[in-house]
Amino acid sequence: MRHGCFARHGLVLGLSFCVAAGAIAAAVYGAIGDKYNALGRENGPLGVALTDEANAPHGGRFNEFKNGVIYWHPDVGAFAVWGAIGAKWNQLGRIEYGYPITDESKTPDQRGRYNHFRAVQRPGKPESSIYWTPQTGAVAVYGAIRDKWASEGWERGRVGYPTSDETADGSFRRTTFERGFIRWSAGTGAEVIPTGLAPHEGGGFSGNVVNGLVAFADLPTGGRQELYRDPTLFSPSELCARFLNQPGLNDTLRNALLSRIRPKLPGGFGVHSQSNHSTGGSCEARAELWPHSISIQIRVPHNRLFVRVTTPDGFPGALDPNFAVTYDLVVRTSITFPNTVAGSVVQEPVTVQGTGVSQPQTHSVTGNLVIAVNDIIGFLGGPDLFAAMRQGGVAQMSGVNTGTAQLNQKLAQLRSSVPAGTLLDLIPEADLAAVVATNRPPTPGPR
Repeated sequence: MRHGCFARHGLVLGLSFCVAAGAIAAAVYGAIGDKYNALGRENGPLGVALTDEANAPHGGRFNEFKNGVIYWHPDVGAFAVWGAIGAKWNQLGRIEYGYPITDESKTPDQRGRYNHFRAVQRPGKPESSIYWTPQTGAVAVYGAIRDKWASEGWERGRVGYPTSDETADGSFRRTTFERGFIRWSAGTGAEVIPTGLAPHEGGGFSGNVVNGLVAFADLPTGGRQELYRDPTLFSPSELCARFLNQPGLNDTLRNALLSRIRPKLPGGFGVHSQSNHSTGGSCEARAELWPHSISIQIRVPHNRLFVRVTTPDGFPGALDPNFAVTYDLVVRTSITFPNTVAGSVVQEPVTVQGTGVSQPQTHSVTGNLVIAVNDIIGFLGGPDLFAAMRQGGVAQMSGVNTGTAQLNQKLAQLRSSVPAGTLLDLIPEADLAAVVATNRPPTPGPR
């Protein structure tokens, strides 16, 4: 039997029959049939119909299609859901999350897609949404947090698109967005908290903040077996302590920077032994959960290089020339997770960059020394800084390296006891990133 739909038009009702190869024709009619026609029938996003129109919970009707569904309710009309948003809606319980009140639509900035929903069975008939972008995947937004986000201008507001479903955050409920988060409690209501750091390509300071890592395997009996737990692996204190306490960090930075200066000095000039480097007195670190990865960034501000230059005999002036520059050190890496247990967890290469370099604080610096200072500024912002730190053994995140290796050991042990296609989900669980090996299907919708 061929693919396709054919229509039979009566005096009152247009009736479509859609068939797939080897299948029995499915009837699509009424308001659902009108919507299907408007979307291009089998040539549209939904594809061929798979079921006759049937009853849905709370007084509605629906048809299943190859790529999605159309649901109708007398309070809202007929609307379609498909693709990644449809898969998310399935996980949320379909109609228990709400009847669709829009078709999947483009966002005004053309970057994302969305559907709005209405829970017709609940008091007040609250509305909710699912938003999708290529960078964030499909994310649910609802309740007071959604209301607050809408009042800010949706995705065009201060915090951008949602990047995580609502989750517990101490006494608050919280949804993380690209440029901050919105949290709610009974005492404070919903409040918008923008971050000071903008997102960058591939993730950064806009995902769900996590302090540690936990790994589970779903059991056939319905429970979970814990495989690994480190609740502070990504905490700011742990990340900063492991980085700043690396032996030789200041010496490596001092030697790397001074090695750029010496060749620029004129004959007879040298670098005094009192020249030194000191890291800043504070440190900021943050790890963020994304659909398939965790991004990590450490920022150490106000590092200082002091250089005192020795001069040849007879050089005019009572003091040796000297200068100091300050800069911020930014260290980044990420951990990428496979889709199934057959793959491996991979820590991406660490990158190091000096930013926010100050103008030199100088005494008697002229000529070749000015060239040396400018070379330092270029060196801090370029790839050679990372190469020098790696050579000195200090361009690493040792705790992250260890955690990644231990998690891969657990996955290797797990492969022998689960099917090869067992999925790995990466989800927030309180302030942890939870890696879950599972064969459980998404929560089914009504059939």
